[in-house]
Amino acid sequence: MTSSARLSSQAVAIAGGAFALLSLGWWWLIFSKVVAADYLTVGQAVTCIAGASDLCTLAQALCTDDHLYGIRWYAPEAFWAAASMLVAGVLLSARPARA
Repeated sequence: MTSSARLSSQAVAIAGGAFALLSLGWWWLIFSKVVAADYLTVGQAVTCIAGASDLCTLAQALCTDDHLYGIRWYAPEAFWAAASMLVAGVLLSARPARA
C-alpha cells in the first residue's frame, strides 16, 4: 500500500472516530434530559445509541423544547455510519503493504 493510500485510509478512520464522537454527543444531548427527568435509566438510554425501540421513541417524544438549538430527536443511523467508517478505516490501515 502506498503512503498516500495509507494516509487516506487513516483519514477515513479519523473521520469515522470524529463522527462517532459527534453522534454520541448528539445522543447525549437528547437522552441526558430524558435521564435527568427520570423517564429512562442510563442503561435504558444506552440502548438507544444503536437502535430505535418503542421506548426510545417514547422518551424522545417526552423531550421538552429546552434542548440546544431545539433538537429533540436522535437518529441511531448516525452511530452506525460512524462505526462503519471507523472500522473501514482501521481495516484499510491495517492491511500489509504490497511489495
